[in-house]
Amino acid sequence: MATTATSVAATLLLSLLLLARARGADDYSGFVYAGCSQGRYASGTQYASDVDSVLTSVANSAPYAPYANFTSPTSNSVVGLYQCRSDLPASVCTGCVRSAISRLSSLCAWATGGAVQLRACFVRYGNDTFLGKQDTAVLFKKCGGSPGDAGGAAMRDSALGALVAAAAPAGGGYRAGGSGGVQAMSQCVGDLGAKACSDCVSAAAGQLKAGCGYATAGEVYLGKCYARFWANGAGGFSSGAAGNRYGFGPRLYGEHGDRLVLAVAGGFFTSLAYFTLALM
Repeated sequence: MATTATSVAATLLLSLLLLARARGADDYSGFVYAGCSQGRYASGTQYASDVDSVLTSVANSAPYAPYANFTSPTSNSVVGLYQCRSDLPASVCTGCVRSAISRLSSLCAWATGGAVQLRACFVRYGNDTFLGKQDTAVLFKKCGGSPGDAGGAAMRDSALGALVAAAAPAGGGYRAGGSGGVQAMSQCVGDLGAKACSDCVSAAAGQLKAGCGYATAGEVYLGKCYARFWANGAGGFSSGAAGNRYGFGPRLYGEHGDRLVLAVAGGFFTSLAYFTLALM
């Protein structure tokens, strides 16, 4: 009888651990990075009203489409956009975008421009001319998983190549591919045209192929797209350094909300290098 009770308890514990792991794997609102502009605006100004209006429109649109952009009707011309992983349900997009806006409110309070990338969505606002422009700057990159080998690297390269070769997806920018035991996916921001999206995915795939060696998992976020790969049973990531040319500064934040230390190059932060402080 005691043996049966112990077996049931062990089974229940295992089920709970597996459930917790599954929920962790599906943490669509998990934090990746954020960037905030150096410029500031004051409370009660027209600019403040425009930012609120644009971000409210972003939040209200998320339940209905994986991508949208909005421009304020005033001369300030505040622009905002969001992009969700377009293979996920609308409910996931809605929750992710609202979480991203909350992150922006706390990390980039009163900044004239800001961006935040969560696991399943990206939100950006500002008064610069980023809408519709290509941006293949590396903002965040890391490689990890269990040690691999040349065969695994070849499958990774093939899976990433499938992303680049895929026909431009209609109305979503999401691509998926695989080779052997390696899977890959990518997502472009919806303001890019088909060719610009393909070029961005190609640049992201090149970063992963060149920078991840025999790692069995990796991800890289560029200004207008990101790509990931993982092998079955690859495990988690280890943190890695990345370059950044976002035009935001001096505040950027990395995974888990860690403060990122910046090496400033030039007066306009056109080339920022950063690393994540390890906070366990």
